[in-house]
Amino acid sequence: MKDSIADSIRRHGFKRLLLAVSGGLDSICLAHYFIKNREALGIEWLGIAHVHHGLRVGTADRDAAFVEAFAKKHNIPFFLKKLDGEALKNAEGSLEENAREARYKALAEITQDDSFLPHKTSYLKGSVATDLIPHTSLVIVTAHHAGDQAETMYMRLRRGTTLAGLKGIQEVRGNIYRPFLNVTRAELLAYARENNLEWCEDESNSDVKFARNKVRHEFLPQLEKECPGAATQLCRIAQLADKAYAKVIEECDAMFQETLPLKQVQGQGDTAPFSHLKGSEATDLTPHTIIALNKKALRKILREHACTDLSEMFRLWLSEQGFRFPIGFFYDQKEPAHLKIPVRAAYRKRSIVKNGSTVFICEFESVEAALKFVSCK
Repeated sequence: MKDSIADSIRRHGFKRLLLAVSGGLDSICLAHYFIKNREALGIEWLGIAHVHHGLRVGTADRDAAFVEAFAKKHNIPFFLKKLDGEALKNAEGSLEENAREARYKALAEITQDDSFLPHKTSYLKGSVATDLIPHTSLVIVTAHHAGDQAETMYMRLRRGTTLAGLKGIQEVRGNIYRPFLNVTRAELLAYARENNLEWCEDESNSDVKFARNKVRHEFLPQLEKECPGAATQLCRIAQLADKAYAKVIEECDAMFQETLPLKQVQGQGDTAPFSHLKGSEATDLTPHTIIALNKKALRKILREHACTDLSEMFRLWLSEQGFRFPIGFFYDQKEPAHLKIPVRAAYRKRSIVKNGSTVFICEFESVEAALKFVSCK
């Protein structure tokens, strides 16, 4: 294991960690590393969470029991969340993506739902038993490593991506922390053998009907065979793009955030474009997050940069504020700086409405609410 992991942990100052452990090699190494180095790293609290997807018969129960036994052996609080496997299979879209989103949602629920926690620490005693998950500054830690980064980069480059996509998997995003991104699977295997660790093998990881497994077992090995060191270079590209992206967003902030009278409202606080709504309609159609932009100030910026296409910079900047829109959503070659703000438009749960001298960009609870809002007069 690399010393840079300890340096990264100390740099971020994370003290309270919920470790996402599937039972596989990567996550068992993750759990063992943090348990072994807990005191040296200054970690105040550790917990282990396991998400049972309900997709595999027999072995999924085995994995959950294995992780629970591992946690109990090391006297670490254990949290189990079971998902509806049939619902995941029947949902629209990719099963891989659905399972991934459900997994992160489940981990978030573990950190937030007090009613879910008490019986999971029944084998603990004393102060440890009462020290359930601390909500303040809690970080969810996953075992994504360099191989996962290379796979993600390969998949994104193959289907097409933007500068934001070239960043690959982020070491820190929100309250998710991935300390092993620069560690290879070979290094993890060596660590496991050195420490006599046991782990579970998930048979679904070898099923190449799943896109990522096909990349892992077929495409990347072939690329590595033809271009030795390709996986390492993919990880390097992600690191370089991450640095470049940070600079781009810094420029975007200087251009948009500091120049425009920006207002972001959490909760149903801003009523200017919603004062005409009444009763249940007001509840349904009032967004939970709003950014209000001064339209005249925006036009001034566009005129000052009339020879530059600002549409992608504006899209990336909004994405950093939590409002994601697809490529080309704000593009119009006829507009100054190629940036076009729709009068009324919706994309998934987000909508844009021009109201007087203000442009409201809103996030709703549902797709239906966003569509209904832009269609109402």
